[in-house]
This record gives sequence, structure tokens and C-alpha cells, in this order.
Amino acid sequence: MPLSDPRLDQLLTGGAPNLEQLLRWLLEASPVSSVDGEPRRTTRLRRLHGALVFRGLTGPLSDAWNHASAIRLLAETGLPDRTTLMGEGFLRIVDRIIPRLDPEGDLYALVDRLDLDEEDAAWVEGLPTDLKSLWAPLLTPPPDIWAHAARLLAHRAAAVGLSRDLLALDPEGSDADSPFFHLTRVVHDAGEQPRDPAARAAWEACWSACIATLAEAHAQLDERGVSTDLVFRLELLEAQLARIGQILDFAAGRGDGAAFAAELVRGSAAQHGLLSLLRTTVKRLARKVVEHTGETGEHYIARDRSEWWAMGRSAAGGGLLTAGTALFKIGLSALAMAPLLSGLTLTANYAVSFCAMQLLGFSLASKQPAMTAAALAHALEANDGQAKEIELVAAITRTQVIATLGNVLATMPVAVGLVAAWAWLTGHAPLGQESALHSLRGTHPFHGWTLVFAALTGVLLWLSSLAAGWTANWSAYRCLPEALAQNHRIRSWLGAHRADALGRFIQNHLAGFAGYTALGGLLVFVPMAFAFAGIHVEVRHVTLQAASLALGATTLWFQGSLVWTDVLWSLLGIGLIGVMNFAVSFGLALWTALRARDLSGRASRRLWWNILRAFNRNPGRFLLPPRRNATLDSRLPGDSHA
Repeated sequence: MPLSDPRLDQLLTGGAPNLEQLLRWLLEASPVSSVDGEPRRTTRLRRLHGALVFRGLTGPLSDAWNHASAIRLLAETGLPDRTTLMGEGFLRIVDRIIPRLDPEGDLYALVDRLDLDEEDAAWVEGLPTDLKSLWAPLLTPPPDIWAHAARLLAHRAAAVGLSRDLLALDPEGSDADSPFFHLTRVVHDAGEQPRDPAARAAWEACWSACIATLAEAHAQLDERGVSTDLVFRLELLEAQLARIGQILDFAAGRGDGAAFAAELVRGSAAQHGLLSLLRTTVKRLARKVVEHTGETGEHYIARDRSEWWAMGRSAAGGGLLTAGTALFKIGLSALAMAPLLSGLTLTANYAVSFCAMQLLGFSLASKQPAMTAAALAHALEANDGQAKEIELVAAITRTQVIATLGNVLATMPVAVGLVAAWAWLTGHAPLGQESALHSLRGTHPFHGWTLVFAALTGVLLWLSSLAAGWTANWSAYRCLPEALAQNHRIRSWLGAHRADALGRFIQNHLAGFAGYTALGGLLVFVPMAFAFAGIHVEVRHVTLQAASLALGATTLWFQGSLVWTDVLWSLLGIGLIGVMNFAVSFGLALWTALRARDLSGRASRRLWWNILRAFNRNPGRFLLPPRRNATLDSRLPGDSHA
């Protein structure tokens, strides 16, 4: 007779054992090895088997374990219930908040209620061989359950694999040519005749064809653009095919029972988590967004001296437009409008100005760092040596310096000219005393939260770059430029030549328009959202703030109340705002790009250390124009350390 355990004796008294109570009693014990060597949970498992044998309850326990719901347990544990990312995420959130009534005896629901974790899975994997041999006859389902579970999964996988958007990734192939068209028949034959070599060979051939189809679909997405729902379904299909293979192995008398049980435990543990659901799918989308952002960012890096000067001229044009934008912003803010209407009007002011920059080929300082960081992450992934990576960082920083100088040195004189012209035409300055003082003193670096606001603006610049990258990915996935150029209705309205031009225009400008519009909305509505919560927040963008400073200072000069020490402090504030805008937006964008590409933090930390050493040795390399006849790929003397 096995050692007595009062609690176990009580659970086994009264006929058929209650499976859930026995499992909870087992899981109460620690799975970690004790001083004696064997985990207490393992000792309890031995005691449970002995007690079942002694009382003659092995049969009832086996019947309870091989309940009809064992099919669901084998086929669904660890796999999503829905075929869309949004639907699966919503279901998990609801299940966390609202309890559900599970069917009596449902093994899937039982395992789900036990709240298993990785520690439990490791314990199952580490069970002694003798215990596995004792329990295997009791817990191994009969062949028909394995076959039915495989067929259930095959029907579901075939339905997902034959969905229209997946078939559309191979437009030249026939629907009937898809291996998923034959999947259910092949799995049925392999489940009914698990030891038949021909049925097994047919399953392996179908499995290989399905995996090849999924690989081709991933390649198509990499080339075009990523849909999170489509990526989610591709990953679901990969998991379903892998599970079908495991189940058919067990039906044929092969397979590692303990390893499969541990996998089911891990799947049950991960089935409730939102992070595990989002990790792979969203990372793939993030990578694609980063890639599209990096493609745009390449245009913001001056690779030689002529491009550096060209960037300065482009930034000067951006500064010219920004002076008018800042003046309109101050005027619109003074109007008595409802908050929503005021916000939409200010957003339109920013968006029209920024999109005009896009069309005219002008540049806005601090919009660039978030775009160029993705290009740096791509260089880190290529691993061409840190000498090139350091030179790329130097090119990014000196390009940002000339862009900021071009913006600021152009917008301030234009703003002064606007105030002078207004005063000459109307006899008074365009700003009131209070607005002018706020424009001047709001730039002081050490009065108020100027630098904190500048850092927040860097976050908004980063978010706008994500909006641009997401739009580029969406456009590529939808083949939007090509669709517009080839649309029959558009071609009948505009003509073939203009329809092609529209497609090219969308390809070249849609992402930029989306990013700039998002930036305009963020600059306006984020402070309004904080104000709704009773928190005073402002934005501090280096170019807009430089224009506001010039407008305010000139107005105060006309009124005879300008304090020149305030101007000097504000000019210092403009420089520090530019640094904060650049550092925060570039840092966040680089972090996002590194995470999306799974690059190690150690490599990036080593890079930054070498960058600091290179800057200390030659600051001009990062701040001044490139050497004459030098390009981004040129090697500087003394860079062997990198």
C-alpha cells in the first residue's frame, strides 16, 4: 500500500476521481527540486499513481482524461481561437475581465483554468523516465482521438489557407493548385492509416508544399508591404501545420509524449498574454515601417559637400515658409473659437505649410532625425564595420546641423520682415504685448519647462515618422500607386498620362503628407489633451520657436519694450531646443529600428562609445561640412580604431 496522504485519500473517496481537484492538489506542491533531490510535486505524482492502482481507479481516471474534449485539447491548446489579430486580442481581453461558464468535463477548459506557466512546463519535461512509463498508458489518447484532432486542425488550416487575400498573393496560380486545397483529404488518409507509407509520404509532400506556399507569401509581403492580419494568419497556419504533424506522429506511434505535454502547457500559459500575441506579428510590421522610414531617411543624409549645401538651401526654404506658419498660428490662436474648431484650424495651418515644403522640396529641421535613424539601423544590420557606421552618424549630425541652421537663419529674418511690413502697412505690430512676451520668454532655456517641452516635441516628431512609415507600408501592401494609375474610372476621367502621373505623385508624396499631417495634429492636439486633464503642456519645435522668437522680439522692439538680455537667453534656448528635438527623436527612432531588427544592445552601446571617442578627437567631422571631394564612403585618416 502507498504512503498515506489524508488530502489525497479524501479526494479519492467516493467513486470516480475528480480530475480538476486532483490536478490542483498536484500543482500545489513545488516543482523545484527539494533538499532530498526530487521535487515534491514529483513525489506527489508517484503517490497519486500508487493510490489509483491500489484503489482500482486507473480506469476511471483514464476515461476522464480521454473525454471527447481531448480532441479540442490536442488541436487547440496554445493556438489562437480567432483568425484575425484584432479578434484574438479582443477575445483575450474579454476573457481576462469576464468569466465564462465552461462545459462539464471539458479538458481544454480545465487546463485553461489551471493557470499553468513555464515552471510547470519545465517540470513536465524533467519527469523521470520511470514515471513517464507509469503514466503513459493512462494518459495516451486512443488512435481515433489523434486522427480526429488532426482532421479538425486540417479543416481549419485549409479554410485559412484558402482565404482570398492569401490566394491573392499568387495571382497567376489557380485556387485548386494550392496545397491547402488538398490538405484535408491528405490528413484524413494519414489519420485513418497512420502506418501506411503511401499515406505518410502524401502528407509529407503536402506539408512541404504548404510550407513553401507560406514562405512565398512571406517573401511577397517583404517585397510589397505588411498586413498585420495577414502575417497573423500566416503564423497561425505555420503553427497549425506543425501541430498536425505532431498529432499524426503520435497516431503512428511516434513522438515524445513529455515534450508534447510540455508544449501544450507552454501554449496554455501563453494563450492569455497580449504581449506574446503581439510580439511577432507587430514586430514584423514595425520592421516594415522602419524600412520604409529608412528609405525616406536616406534622402535626408548629405553624402558629400554639394549635398550638404543643397540641404542648407532646402532648409532655408523651409524656414521661409515656417515664418508665415508661426504668424498664422499666433493669429489663429487669438481667435475666439471652440476648442475643436481651433485645433482643426491650427492643424490645417501646420499641415498645409509642411505639405507645401514637401511639394517644393524644402526641409524641416528635427523632422529628419527620426527618419535617418532607421537608415543607421540598416547600416548596423549590414555590419560593414564601425568605421562606416561612425561616418554615417557624422553625416547625419552635420546634415542636421546645416538643416537647423538653414531653418533658423532663414525663418528669423523673414519673421522680422513680416512684422516690419505689417507695422508699415497698419501702423502697429501684428502681436499684442502679452503674445510677444510669451513668444520671447517661452524660449528661455531655464524659465519654465522649455527643455522638457522640447523633449516632448521630439517624441511627437518620432511618432509622426512612424505615421509616415506606416502609410508607406500600407500603400505598398495595397499597391496603391499602381492601382490608381491603372484604375479604369480614373483613366477615363484624367486620361492615361495623368493617371500615371497621379500614381507617381502618390508614390512620392503620400507618406510625406501623412507624416506631416500627423505632426501637425500632434503639435496641436497633444497639448489640448493634457489641458483637458488639467496639465499645462506646450510644444517647442526649434524652427517654429525661432520664428515665434523673432516675431515676438521684433514686436517688442517696435513697442520700445525689448530687453536684449532676454533675446540672448532665448537664442541660447533655440540652440538647446534643437539639441533636445534631435536627441529625443533620433534616440527613439534608433531604439525602434534596433528592436524591429533584433539587433543587440551591446553592439549599439559599443558603437556609441566609439562615436564619442571620434567626436572628442575631431568635433568638426560631426558639425562642419564634409571635406572637399569627400563622400559618405570616404575613409578619414586615423579611423582604424573604428
